[in-house]
Amino acid sequence: MINLLKDSVKLTNKYIVLGTPLILFSLLSSLYLLFSANGTNISLIIAIFLFFLMLGAFLSGWFYIVKECVENREIDPNDLIKDFPSGVGEYFLPCIGLLFNVLIISSIIFLAAYFIGMKTIGDIGFIAQNFNMTTNSAESFKEMLSSLTNEQLIKLNAWNILLFGAMSITYFVMMFYSPALFFKSKNPFISFFISLRDLFNRKFLKNAGLFLIIFVIYIILSVLTALLGSNIVMHFVFTLANFYFLVLAAVYVYNYYYNNYVKVGGNIDARV
Repeated sequence: MINLLKDSVKLTNKYIVLGTPLILFSLLSSLYLLFSANGTNISLIIAIFLFFLMLGAFLSGWFYIVKECVENREIDPNDLIKDFPSGVGEYFLPCIGLLFNVLIISSIIFLAAYFIGMKTIGDIGFIAQNFNMTTNSAESFKEMLSSLTNEQLIKLNAWNILLFGAMSITYFVMMFYSPALFFKSKNPFISFFISLRDLFNRKFLKNAGLFLIIFVIYIILSVLTALLGSNIVMHFVFTLANFYFLVLAAVYVYNYYYNNYVKVGGNIDARV
């Protein structure tokens, strides 16, 4: 696991150009959503739909070049970027299907968490709209917390833990979804079941270890960003660090999946 992480770091450093499409898409999509925020309900629906298509196009090209650098380590970084449009043309529709499935499955997991929470934890006792209004500033948020009773605070913490657990389960279940789509089957439904088969096989504990390593790095980076990111210079540094982490995480997962579930004994395993 650690050796594969070191190998993935070297691969990420060699193909650091992978961060360029990620940064550009993040910038362009942020501007697009910013300018699309104000409008009628119909225009917002259209804007969300177009963003969904934009995200599908980006992921199809980006995951394709991540796969390329893992499979062919001799490829020139400049040639790798040139393959981005090929990935869009080949995997656009499969990635749209992937996004649709992720949306549905995530909704099911969070709805299940909601019903479990309502049965075991119960309602906190304040209106969600008021909570959203208080989170606009740190002071109003502190005032809201101070106004809660001990029982409400316990319930709020329990809800946070439950939703955090639901989010973690979602990420874990989806961990091998895109590698299975790009390495084994372009069918987004078949590839999802392949990813589950590979995730919950005899290497389950090893797979959980992979998720834990990525998760711990993410938590450490998030804490450091929150503590030190208030300074403009440090904010810029941690922004770059977060982009680097996203590239590394993708390369690490694809590299792990390729070595454990695709390249078996020197042969390519494409079993469904």
